[in-house]
Amino acid sequence: MPLPNPELGLIVHDAYVFRAAGTAAGKHRPCLIAAVFPDPADPRKTGILYLPVSHTPPGPADAGIALSGQAKFAAGLDAAPQWILVSEGNQDTWPEDIANPPNRPGQFAYGFLPPGTVKSIQLAFARRFMEKKFNFVRRNPPTPAY
Repeated sequence: MPLPNPELGLIVHDAYVFRAAGTAAGKHRPCLIAAVFPDPADPRKTGILYLPVSHTPPGPADAGIALSGQAKFAAGLDAAPQWILVSEGNQDTWPEDIANPPNRPGQFAYGFLPPGTVKSIQLAFARRFMEKKFNFVRRNPPTPAY
């Protein structure tokens, strides 16, 4: 199966790096494509903002949106409780660091969250961002100009 186009609301399997880990290697997990934009280092490339999907509820310093059973089903996720964290994200270049989801050879995506769920996540993320309560981990940083 070919690599999908990066689209808002798509859940992909990405090597997400949590802010607590710094720039250490990430753990592959489902991640929401929350924004698509020209890569600041090279406008011919596509930049992505990934928000992690977690089975662990957000801690006291974090914020997350619980996914409904309908949203998880639509996106191809399992039925266990899950949250999209809106207090941190990874900025990366498409398609760096994505992989096949477990037991889905040849696929790179789980599916799409419903538009209403994506809108709720965007509003929560934007609120955190405007309040300066959102943390980025920039992956594949641009090479410095000398």
